[in-house]
Amino acid sequence: MTITATRLTKRFGDKTAVDGVEFEVGEGEFFVLVGPSGCGKTTTLRMIAGLESIDDGELRMNSVVVNETRPRDRDIAMVFQDYAIFPHLSVRENIAYGLRSRRVATSVIKQKVPEAAATFRIDHLLRRKPRQLSGGERQRVALARALVRDAQAYLYDEPLSNLDAQLRHQAREDILALHQRQRKPTVYVTHDQSEAMSMADRMAVMRGGRIEQVGTPRELYENPVSAFVAFFIGTPSINLFEATLRADADDVWLEAPAFSLRLPPTTASAVAGRVGGPVTVGIRPEDLHPPRQAPFDVGEHNKFTARVELIEPTTAGSTVYLTVPGPEGDLDIAAGFTARLPDRFAGEQVPLAVDLGKVHLFDPVTERSLLLGAGAA
Repeated sequence: MTITATRLTKRFGDKTAVDGVEFEVGEGEFFVLVGPSGCGKTTTLRMIAGLESIDDGELRMNSVVVNETRPRDRDIAMVFQDYAIFPHLSVRENIAYGLRSRRVATSVIKQKVPEAAATFRIDHLLRRKPRQLSGGERQRVALARALVRDAQAYLYDEPLSNLDAQLRHQAREDILALHQRQRKPTVYVTHDQSEAMSMADRMAVMRGGRIEQVGTPRELYENPVSAFVAFFIGTPSINLFEATLRADADDVWLEAPAFSLRLPPTTASAVAGRVGGPVTVGIRPEDLHPPRQAPFDVGEHNKFTARVELIEPTTAGSTVYLTVPGPEGDLDIAAGFTARLPDRFAGEQVPLAVDLGKVHLFDPVTERSLLLGAGAA
């Protein structure tokens, strides 16, 4: 099955919650809708499920328009954020509920329910009622109930948001392992960009009821079409600040309040028409390096000095939060180092080199990328 949304729109009174959303979920694809609270991602998911009516646009499953098709006739399994399991039924009965409602043979139910329970490590809880379970156990019951069915597609509405970090990681692995076995189209909603990046084959970043960009996690990370996508995707977040483009002979420089950077020729050519005007600059923390460790040539054109404010150890090295003092105000930035920076550097001035080939430039008004071209969206 494929799922195709064309100009999907949903209004609640005077408010447009989903505004002309378009995307396609391919056969066997794990597709993630990600964005901040209130961006319309859950409403979009509920329209796919048939739980919300579609005001405008078209939803197709394979080549069939399903705008008016009842939820039960769409053959979709859904996992809700708030578990939505029946308090008066045992774990076994909750998992079996969807199968019984579809009149699946008892012999099949007896085989599938223990298998689904074992997949999520709740086979020892089959006799218990939901009130006897922890939040993590209840969510695993909800996951098992949805995935015990051989549905044509699977929908998840922030299913891990109520779990602690360790359980979230384990449940994420369980969902992906099951998806690899079933290879059915899946639409997964989350506000957690790290979760989206680790799970998605492709993802759509939503904002204000619209889709900002669709692509693979790597495409969205390396080639964001807007400052919003650049800031939302990535941990720690991209450094964004304002600068002015200045021409000097054949060179184009970024003049920030605290330092200047000379753009590479290809980047300079792309923004030549904006010389003298403002731009929004984006630099990923991992594209800032100690000069001696930089995998590129370092000179005065791509180097500045900053004061270390805080050092945060990470599994990959350290995230360092710094301040760049300038005559028109200080600039706060983050840098991701592959080595552990000793605590004694806190308060010290350190040099930083910028990988200028990976700098992002955005229009300060529209927030659209100046380097990807009009077709990037």
